[in-house]
Amino acid sequence: MEALSRREEEEIETAAKTDALKACDDYVRAFAKCCEGRTFTQPFVCAAPFKAMNACIKEEMSVDRIDTLKLEYIANRSEKGRLAVEALLQQRKEKLIKMSGKREDELRKQEEYYRLAREKQQGGA
Repeated sequence: MEALSRREEEEIETAAKTDALKACDDYVRAFAKCCEGRTFTQPFVCAAPFKAMNACIKEEMSVDRIDTLKLEYIANRSEKGRLAVEALLQQRKEKLIKMSGKREDELRKQEEYYRLAREKQQGGA
């Protein structure tokens, strides 16, 4: 597996923070509006909007999401990186199959069922 330099990791995290703030824009605006004109009372009065904003950002900045962004970066960086990411994802899939105790054909049927259900739901919406 290819490693990321510290600079690359920081770039990915900065991009993820920017995306998280964009995704949580409504919560950030609500918190900022609550804080307008407040000094001492801000932590008490604006606790609910602050918690909502932090929950949204925490969800957007989850470890799984950051890992996914790192894997995408490595895959896009080079052909060797793409192959390494594909191998890692295959290993994870095989490990999950082994842990679940199901056969691969059963899991494929289950994945197909969920894919069709998502398509049906998106088509109906």
